[in-house]
Amino acid sequence: MDGAFHARVWGIVLALGLGLQGISLGQNIAPAPMPNSAVPPAQAKLADAKPGDAEAAALAELDLETLSKVRVAQPTLTDPIVEAVSKAPEKASEAPGIVDVITAKDIEEFGAKNLYEVLQRATSVYMTGSFLWRRNMASIRGNLMKHEDNHVLLLINGRPFRDITAGGVNLSLYSAFPIQTIERIEVMRGPGSVLYGTNAFTGVINVVTKNPTEPTGQASALAGSYGWQSYSLAAGNGNKDTGKSFYAGATYIRHKGWPFTATGADPPGPVPAATDTVLYGEDNVGVFAQYRNGNFTANLFAASAGEQFLSVDSTWPSWDLHDPRVFVDFGYDRPLGEGRSLKTNFTYNYDGAYFPGVMSVPGAEVDYKNTSHSFLLEGTYRHELTSKLHMMLGGLIDFHAGGAAMGPFQPIPEFREVWYGVYMQFDYHVNDRLRLVGGMQGNIPGPIRGGIVPRAGVIASLNDNWTTKFLYGQAFRSPYRIERAMNIPGLLVGNPDLAPETIQTFDLQIAYHTDDFRFAATYFHSDFFGIVTRVGVAPQTYQNSGVMKFQGVELENQWRFSKHLRWLGSVTYQDNVRDGVHNTTLVPNWMAKMGLAYDDNRGLNVGLFDCYFGTPASSTTAAVVNPVPTAYHLMSLNTTLDLDRRFHWRTGRSMRLQFMIQNLLNERIDHPEFEQELVNSLPAEPGRTFYGGFSMAY
Repeated sequence: MDGAFHARVWGIVLALGLGLQGISLGQNIAPAPMPNSAVPPAQAKLADAKPGDAEAAALAELDLETLSKVRVAQPTLTDPIVEAVSKAPEKASEAPGIVDVITAKDIEEFGAKNLYEVLQRATSVYMTGSFLWRRNMASIRGNLMKHEDNHVLLLINGRPFRDITAGGVNLSLYSAFPIQTIERIEVMRGPGSVLYGTNAFTGVINVVTKNPTEPTGQASALAGSYGWQSYSLAAGNGNKDTGKSFYAGATYIRHKGWPFTATGADPPGPVPAATDTVLYGEDNVGVFAQYRNGNFTANLFAASAGEQFLSVDSTWPSWDLHDPRVFVDFGYDRPLGEGRSLKTNFTYNYDGAYFPGVMSVPGAEVDYKNTSHSFLLEGTYRHELTSKLHMMLGGLIDFHAGGAAMGPFQPIPEFREVWYGVYMQFDYHVNDRLRLVGGMQGNIPGPIRGGIVPRAGVIASLNDNWTTKFLYGQAFRSPYRIERAMNIPGLLVGNPDLAPETIQTFDLQIAYHTDDFRFAATYFHSDFFGIVTRVGVAPQTYQNSGVMKFQGVELENQWRFSKHLRWLGSVTYQDNVRDGVHNTTLVPNWMAKMGLAYDDNRGLNVGLFDCYFGTPASSTTAAVVNPVPTAYHLMSLNTTLDLDRRFHWRTGRSMRLQFMIQNLLNERIDHPEFEQELVNSLPAEPGRTFYGGFSMAY
């Protein structure tokens, strides 16, 4: 069956869900929200929460000062609090962005080994990689231009995680972030450059970590197919009254590897292309730590990811990649009087990705290493001009330094430059049902041509259950040093005159929600200008070339049938056109994702999740030497049993057994090789795999 058929089936299921829920509601109308000025106590907010609900835990950790900034009375499972869209807490239904939230409960119920696997389940997200970066791409809404992950901005607790030399080496976050420390992940689809600057192009992914208000700890181990081993720890403590808390987590992953079999590209000369098999393993370690004291926050993420890749020109043999990363952020939010505050952040990002022996001749191996340092100083001033009109002004200075070395040769000479940006946003609540948002950012990215990107939105609540959004936004992605200064004689020469890529996006969404049910339909249209493209042969260079159009429809549904059973699902159809040619990004047009979770309230949880990806387009230039990518289901089954709850041991500890099966249908999964397009595809996932583990938490 083709992708259109599968996705239409999911669409019918989602539509039936909406119809059945409407029938079951009858005359049951949700109560009107409390006045904006009323902030009920946390106990009242939790009165109706069911045991173990993620939204209950999240609400319990929000203090009254934070809740007072939220203009609506009660976030729910289907309408959670988000912060990435406006750099402030607000309900997702009222945020001026199209946003999807993955909670800690979702991760726990459906299972995952790393952040890469968690994001595969997000609406309109296609996780992939190239011959060089195996798991380095989060494509949103079909945008997949290069294997540097620079069209989606990653945030850790609202602060940017960037690599400023290559512009998008993010595999350490996807592979080594301790997922047991995550409270929720906010996935905003659409432009975010007005508040976040470069890379917030087609989306923003904000990883929000837990903030304990009492002693907490967790330890777990997981083992499985092909020698998989992972170990994790997390611990912390906090005091809601004083505002002090500390939380830290670490994960270590060692994987012998699954058998990766592929044919590489033709090497220079008459030798035919080679087919070989190698164990694609990994060795990752990641540490996250957070400290809060009143208005002061500090965050640290340090990781080192190691894995195999096919070689720089898609030929055998395989090579090793190591990616050490450091992220540090210090923030202070200073009150300046009634309705006014100034938040200051200092954020440091380091990346040192290197390839040992990647350029070699017999007896003379040479390492290749990128070095990237970013020192970002940012200030954000907020002012409630009236009870209805809020203003935000901000500015940033970003110091960059780095380079790339290959032995004594420097393909990217050492550099230093400074990027600047200023931004503003106005938020006007006309009344309890209508909100208007407008803003812009002016950016001067060092020697690169600057510009201005705007944002505007109308969010209307038709009644207590129906919400509509009409949003318009622009975004930019400034070219990085690898594109402007790379110099490998005879192969690749950078272009110092490159201009930023830009995009404009229109979103129209209508959504219906109750405390236990949500259905949303979104139409999006994007125009992409000044695409940074490799051109020419021997040597190649970069230039701004071409225009693309993206458009599509997204359907989303959540439904808690009862205290035992809930489901969530989404369907995406997207189409893109470049210079009259459809689907040049090689991302499937259709995606459908569905999860069904069962909790018997006695310690047993079962989560079944299926990600369906339609057949992608094929490259017209690549050699067809590997299997042609086809549609597939990536289905997983995760089962956990809490021994303490099941057998009423009353130890105060959660002692949980876990059994997980991934790629349950044992499908062959191949992704298009979209970067160099020398070969048509590469294996993306192993076959069916099994995992078992144990965890203890308090």
